[in-house]
This record gives sequence, C-alpha cells and structure tokens, in this order.
Amino acid sequence: MMSQRTLQRLMPWLVTAAILLIWEAGTYFGKVDRTLLPQPSSVFAVMFKNIGLLTEYALFTLMTTVIGFAVAIATGLLIGLAIGASALIYSGLYPLLVGFNAVPKVAVVPILIIWFGIGFWPGVITAWVISFFPIAVNVATGIATIEPEMRDVLRSLGASKFQILWKIG
Repeated sequence: MMSQRTLQRLMPWLVTAAILLIWEAGTYFGKVDRTLLPQPSSVFAVMFKNIGLLTEYALFTLMTTVIGFAVAIATGLLIGLAIGASALIYSGLYPLLVGFNAVPKVAVVPILIIWFGIGFWPGVITAWVISFFPIAVNVATGIATIEPEMRDVLRSLGASKFQILWKIG
C-alpha cells in the first residue's frame, strides 16, 4: 500500500494522465473534428517530429525573456531606489508606475508588434514590461518604508543619505 505522501506526490501525474486518456478516447470515439481538438497522441507525435525546431524557438524565447528580465532588474532597481530615496520623485513617479502597471499586458503586445515588428525586440520589451513594474514598485516601497529609527541611528553616526540608502536599503 502506498503512503499518503507518495500518493500526494503522484496525484498531479495521475490526474494529468487520466485527463489525457479521457481526451484521447473522446477524440477517438467521439464525433469531435480532429482539426478542432486533435488527439494528444497526434500532438505528441508532431512535437517529437519537430523537436529541433521547437528547441530552437524555445531557446530564442528563453534568451529574449532572460535579457528582458535582466534589463528589468537593472532599471527597476534604479528607478525603485530613486523613488524610495526621494519623496519628490516618489510623489511624481510612483502614481505613474501604478497607473502603467494597471494597463493589461495583453493590450501592450500588439502595439509593440506594430512598432517593432515580430522578432527579438518585442519579446525583450514584453519581458521587461511584465517584470519592471513589480520590481520598481517593490524596491520603492521597501526603501520608502525603512524604519525611521534606523535612519536616525545612522544619521547620528554621521552617515550621508547615500550611505543610509546603501547600508539599510
């Protein structure tokens, strides 16, 4: 008999296999048009037949995503630090960040494709847009909510604003 823990680990695999089997049987015995809902076995056969092409596109997608995320980390950290360190910049930029973050990302992608075409740059920019706002907002919030006592202690020890930001932030 299987332990409860082993069964819990196997459940996602068992449920997925059951869904695929039901799907396969439904498309085989049912009257579903296979162009609308292909059998899982057909999908896997085409995937394995084109594994080289799928791998090439997956690596391209990974590269654009990693580059976009790296740029988002750099820019989000810098903007977040600026917003969190300065009340003036906070009052000017933070509402804009929150507002732009509210725009659905699905609405941004077609505009990027019109501006930049299909390829590398829309992918990088999409990854940046998705990643930048949460990074910038969280860094800004973290810096802006540093405990005043910690700032006072460092200020009393002669630390500059930059040193306080660097050491505590």
